[in-house]
Amino acid sequence: MKKFRVLAWLITGVLAGSLLFWALSNGILQARGSTADRMRLEYQRLVQRRDQLKKSRERLEAWKRVPAELSAFRQKTIPGFDRFPAFRDELQQRVSESGLTPLRLTYRMRPVQQNLQRVTLEFSLSGPYAAIKRLVHGVETQAEMVYLKSARLRRTENDVIANFVMEAYFAR
Repeated sequence: MKKFRVLAWLITGVLAGSLLFWALSNGILQARGSTADRMRLEYQRLVQRRDQLKKSRERLEAWKRVPAELSAFRQKTIPGFDRFPAFRDELQQRVSESGLTPLRLTYRMRPVQQNLQRVTLEFSLSGPYAAIKRLVHGVETQAEMVYLKSARLRRTENDVIANFVMEAYFAR
């Protein structure tokens, strides 16, 4: 009986040792697996953060380009105020070349911003409708910032009388 008891204890000890070894090795493997999972998740978060930073950097670079692009736009489309007399002369030349009769021309100047001047021109012309149409097309296709705000046409016996309100912008 003593032999069986020793044998039972021995078998129980081996089983308990095996169970303990299995539990420890399984715990270590799970710990390694969870560390790998944590590292994988951390890597994914870092990749996402890097992508977010890259997009933010691209937006920042785009915003940094805005002042230079705005300056280039202004130089290209907004003439200097010293160009106003030539602009007025060109408009009068277009009117005379189109065969229209100028009836009146007035203009008002108002600053829009510290370095931008708006000139509102009001003028009336008399002549054939086709000539007025060509003049409007010529004004609208200018490269400078000129806007035709309103045009009122009135028919007379022989011609059309057109009243225009136009705005032009000049850099100061």
